[in-house]
Amino acid sequence: MTQLHPPTVPRALRQALIETGPIGSTTRQLSVRLAQPESELDGLLEQLARHGAVVRIGRGLWLLSAYAHLDAREDFHAPEDYVERFSRECGVVLGRYEGPITFADNSNSPVHRWWPYVQGYSAEFVAGVLEDEELRRGSTVLDPFAGSGTTLVEARRAGHRAWGTELLPPAALAARVKTHFELSGRRLQSAAREILRHAARRASAPPPFLRETSRQFIPRTLRQLTRLRDALPPPGGPQSDAVRLSFGRVLIPVSRLRRSPCLGYGRPDANQYRDPFAEFSRAIDDMVEDLEALGEVRAHWGPPSQVWEQDARTLTLPPGSVDLAVTSPPYVNGMDYVNNYKLDLAWLGYAHGYPDLRRLRESLVACDNLGRAAVRPHLGTEDVADSWLREILRQIRSNVDRKQSYRRDDAHGVVKRYFLDLRPVLAAVYRALRPGGRFRLVVGDSLLAGTYVPGDLLTARLGTEVGFRIDTVDVARRRWSGQRRSFPLRETIVTLQRPAAAS
Repeated sequence: MTQLHPPTVPRALRQALIETGPIGSTTRQLSVRLAQPESELDGLLEQLARHGAVVRIGRGLWLLSAYAHLDAREDFHAPEDYVERFSRECGVVLGRYEGPITFADNSNSPVHRWWPYVQGYSAEFVAGVLEDEELRRGSTVLDPFAGSGTTLVEARRAGHRAWGTELLPPAALAARVKTHFELSGRRLQSAAREILRHAARRASAPPPFLRETSRQFIPRTLRQLTRLRDALPPPGGPQSDAVRLSFGRVLIPVSRLRRSPCLGYGRPDANQYRDPFAEFSRAIDDMVEDLEALGEVRAHWGPPSQVWEQDARTLTLPPGSVDLAVTSPPYVNGMDYVNNYKLDLAWLGYAHGYPDLRRLRESLVACDNLGRAAVRPHLGTEDVADSWLREILRQIRSNVDRKQSYRRDDAHGVVKRYFLDLRPVLAAVYRALRPGGRFRLVVGDSLLAGTYVPGDLLTARLGTEVGFRIDTVDVARRRWSGQRRSFPLRETIVTLQRPAAAS
């Protein structure tokens, strides 16, 4: 019987896959590059994969099997390489944090459940930090990336003054409402009943500008949502803010969408009708229940909080006015917050068209969807002071150049812009902290264009540039890369300290 030999990778295909290396290429990209029909190449690649000559990773990217493991390249620097280098150069050994950290733990917690913000950290983490710091009652706690207010809620609940900045309008709304413990549950419930009465009598109206609206909601739900939206009071004032936040809370539960953590489709019950009026009533009931519980411990509250809808990069607070800062900045090449919360932005009236979304995205810390014009000034690497970051940017650029076709040929510029955006935030917090005060950041690392980016360690190093001392770096949990599901990443708590005043 004739023995069949495994197929070999054709020379042109092999060369193309060698050049794209650990990044990989889609069948379409290879088809363009080799001038071969996509269907023909797809069949060949599937056959080669069955015999182990090539592998497919992530979202349909093909690699030579030699690149299945990133360390097959001599120029790849693994996470452990940077950890060893960080210990040697900065004198800090990575530790472990064993407590809960993810925001998912907040989904059913009083007050924190008022708006479905899925990024950030747990209330229990913040409570633990506040306890560890042993702050005097009435101390000032700052969160420069306040999100939906987890830090601020826990700080005020613990008897401290809570300050925060947040540029994403619906998140800033949530932080304001969640820290206004003085809301009257009885009046809130009465206002909600009036809104529902008005909504029941209204005709349905046009939905927001989002092109996918008809796909996001079944028709009956969409009609009900527009009636409820148009019955809401205008923005302004704690009670108005609270009912508007409750409306924002119902958008995802009544839609065909889910956040896990990014906005997307795939709900098994996507075509099931969910009544927006009933969901709104439940959101209000949860709020009233939590407000009543808060009222029972009123004597323990801290002073009224301050939430500024402004850019943390331009934060100016009196020097030494902050005792502790706690935050979780966006991660390198991380989530597009504008896309993830576009329903809230559109339905609550914060954006009236796609230009509004673009302008907001360009005002936030850089992410992968940032417009090219905003990245163009940051394509050079010679002006990068940090030697690690300079090497990483050059490696990203080299990998993208080898591939010849990549989603962003300016990916290194996005990463550079990210750290340029982060530096003034670190500097602003440094100026605001009292001598000896700490800044705790929950930060993640990334894998981008076949290059490992230790975002946590780079952030710690960046802190030293503005005057901080690195206190501790503790790994809180393991994560996995979206590019390579088998590549482990981490989430880390970086603690920076402003040096105490000289005696």
